Amino acid sequence: MSIKNIVIKSVDALPFALRSRIKNIPGAKQLQSYLLKKYVSKKDFIATISGGPAKGLVFPVQMPQDKLMWIGTWELEFACTLHRYVQPGWVCYDIGGYKGYYAGIMALKGAQKVYVFEPMPANAEKIQQLISLNPTLPISLEKYAVSDTNGNATFKIMPEETMGKLHASSFEPNQQESTIIEVDCITIDRLIEKNFPAPDFIKIDVEGAEEFVLRGASKLFAAKKPILMIEVHSLEIGARCVALLKDHYNSIRVFETGLPPGNGEAAICHYIINNV
Repeated sequence: MSIKNIVIKSVDALPFALRSRIKNIPGAKQLQSYLLKKYVSKKDFIATISGGPAKGLVFPVQMPQDKLMWIGTWELEFACTLHRYVQPGWVCYDIGGYKGYYAGIMALKGAQKVYVFEPMPANAEKIQQLISLNPTLPISLEKYAVSDTNGNATFKIMPEETMGKLHASSFEPNQQESTIIEVDCITIDRLIEKNFPAPDFIKIDVEGAEEFVLRGASKLFAAKKPILMIEVHSLEIGARCVALLKDHYNSIRVFETGLPPGNGEAAICHYIINNV
């Protein structure tokens, strides 16, 4: 067995409860960082996530950026909350799917179908690989940018190649982009007109275009009230999202504080929206 595989197996064998706390153990973080950097960093490999809400997901790991996904601690509190909300048999939309990690959690929880929307070519390729590695999971890749219009739109791929946003997004408007591409946009209401099943749960992470996603789902919100978990990218965007949702939902809370928006949350935070 190669040293690389020994290091990978030793990380997988680490008790899950220690994985997010290893940095507090004298010498342990330094040793792990040295071994990963020397034998695993900048290498691609396939791993089965061995702990956390994504446990059992076969994941294509690219180091070092995917380390926390590999060990199951990526945005752990948010991931655990998402896992708790999603119920077996539900239809889920993952809008802004990144590499498919959250879609995998939804599918593992027993979702009937998970539609993961990701227009960025590099991320879509990773999601397609994840789908191929997990053939029993009901995940479908849809290469759309979900917005408030249908048709072509300009999309910026940021200097970090796994991040991008619609040109119309107000988040970081002066950010230098490395590439501009054209993508296909679609609204949630149009998806349902095209016979996609209406979702029971929607996760949204679209780099400042979250208000566009919500504007394109007005018919859905009038007919059905799916649970929403949204990453909000500024206080101003958050206020506009609240204005779009307040007539449909009786509970809009900031995940990080447990309070309604406007009570001292960070500019970038998460909203959980439902009717309770």
